[in-house]
Amino acid sequence: MSESWEQQIAALQTDIKHMLKSQEIMQKQIRDLQKFSAMGSGGLKVLVVVGVVLGIIGKWMGIFE
Repeated sequence: MSESWEQQIAALQTDIKHMLKSQEIMQKQIRDLQKFSAMGSGGLKVLVVVGVVLGIIGKWMGIFE
């Protein structure tokens, strides 16, 4: 063994710190993606409601012509 056990433990601690940092970054990206997809589905619901309202108004106007 060319490295002492203290150096090996220090290297392992550094690796663990890097893995924890990577995990935090991935969790943040997942939260951002979930937030973005929730906003997208909300926008689609609004678009459907506006389309339905415009369809009803168009049909109603067609009845009176």
